[in-house]
Order: sequence, then structure tokens, then C-alpha cells
Amino acid sequence: MSASGWSRRTGFNLIELLVLIGLCGLLLGLLLPAIQRVRESAARSGCQSNLRQIGIALHQYHLSHGTLPPKAAARPGRLTDPSRLLFWKAHILPEIGQEQLWAASERACLSSLNPWENPPHAGFATLIKLYACPTDGRLARIQTDPSGLPAAFSSYLGVAGGELRGDGVMVQPGIPLAAIGDGTSNTLMVGERPPPDTFQAGYWYSSPTDLPSLAYFHGPDPSWFVVGAGPFGDPCSGPLYQFGPGRTQNPCDRLHFWSLHPGGANFLFADGSVHFLRYSARSIMPALATRQGGEVVADFTD
Repeated sequence: MSASGWSRRTGFNLIELLVLIGLCGLLLGLLLPAIQRVRESAARSGCQSNLRQIGIALHQYHLSHGTLPPKAAARPGRLTDPSRLLFWKAHILPEIGQEQLWAASERACLSSLNPWENPPHAGFATLIKLYACPTDGRLARIQTDPSGLPAAFSSYLGVAGGELRGDGVMVQPGIPLAAIGDGTSNTLMVGERPPPDTFQAGYWYSSPTDLPSLAYFHGPDPSWFVVGAGPFGDPCSGPLYQFGPGRTQNPCDRLHFWSLHPGGANFLFADGSVHFLRYSARSIMPALATRQGGEVVADFTD
């Protein structure tokens, strides 16, 4: 057959091209949610791993000092005592492999009563990967707080108790685990709370509480209640804030536990276990947050 007797197709016609584009779009639409679910699952697992390591560090600190951090000041009148100046996440630095930073922080307390003064307080602007949930990319970078200070932030907040009472585990000074009468497997220790975009809360080292130039309400930082409220005069004061969804764009969401994971948040319990609690568990949170309230808590599942 001569070359003029047949023709070879070298491409797609318009209809075939449109069909191909439509199929690619359909496949992409099916794949993207699956990829997002895999990424979220990995981030959630990484966040849970962080909390487990924090739990191990807290128990190791307790083994060494007889209480959870921070321990009571050896000399209450000593203003440079790290127990007075630094948050509990700073006190477990030796237990997470940051011995040099802890030694530097102790020396910094002796030379400056302002733990946000850097130098000498390098910890104020030192990123600690363990303290940041992988879901929150903001915390992989140093941020500028409302007072213009470069600072490092954390995704995690200690549980101070139920409704505005220091009847929880992470209180100051630290308590012995033996004081948890409700059982360590039924008592919350640490939970998730992303810092707001204003970064007026979420410091892991310490916070600039005494700067007279600050015209904003800061914190909570080391720990908080599962049912909390804003301080008098704060634009967020008035309602009680409970475990539930939040937004980093809303500064008032700094006043309750929540996470960037869909549907709930990870919590470290006093026995060292980590559970993902859904927002539907709001009603049992006050009972889980107290250390010796004697409440009967229904079963909870991830």
C-alpha cells in the first residue's frame, strides 16, 4: 500500500484531549484527600510521639526530684531561682537531651531576673522540636511576639485543673505523683493548644510578664484549666472557654485546649499514655483534669 493509502495518527483530537483532562482531574480529586489523610495521620502520630517523650521526661524528672516540675524553690526569697523564673518545659531540658541549654539557663537566671532578656536567656528564642506539633509549621521558626521580641513557642500546655481551680497535675510548685488520687491513667497531664497568630501565648521557656510597655493580655503559657476564662479587661473575658475547635486567627482560642488536627486533640495522661480525645469528650474533661476529685469517668477512646 502506498503512503497515500493510509495515514498515521500522531496525536489526540480535541474530544479525546478533553476526556483525558477530565480523567486526570478526577484522579487528582480522588488522590488529594487521600494524600491529605496520610499527611495528617503522620503529623498526628508525630504529635503523639512528642507527648510520649514529654511524658517520659516528666517521669524521669519526678524520679530525680520527687515531684513534677517545677519543684519548690530551695530558698523562696531567692529571686534568681529557676523554679520561680522558668516554666516546666525548661526544667525538663536535661531529661530531653538538652543538658547544655539547661546549664546555660541556670547561669542566665543568676545574671538576669528577666527571662525574656536574650542574652543571657538564650532559651527564650531556642527552638525545641519536641515542643512543636508537626502539624503547626509556624513553630518550626522563631516568631516575633507582640512586644517585638524574637521567641520560640510550643504546641503543648500543662493541665492545671478543671474549672479555674488548681486541682490538676501541672501546678506550681510541682506535686508528687502520689498526690494523684484519681489514678494516673484517668488524669490529664498535658494537652494541645496552638499559639494564636498574635503569639501572645505559647512560650515554652518563660514569658515577658512584667514589661510595662506591653499593652496586650498574654498567656496562658505553662498550664491552664480545661474550663478557663480571660482575665478581667481582656477582650476575651466573659464566657467560659471549654475543649472544642479553635482557630489560630482568634486570640480568644488561646484560652482553651484544642488542636490543628480535625475532630479533637492529643493529651498526655499522668501514667505516660497518650490519647486522642474528640471534642465530644468535652463533658468529661473537668473530671479527667482533677487529680483527686473522686469523679467516676466514663470510658474514653481515641
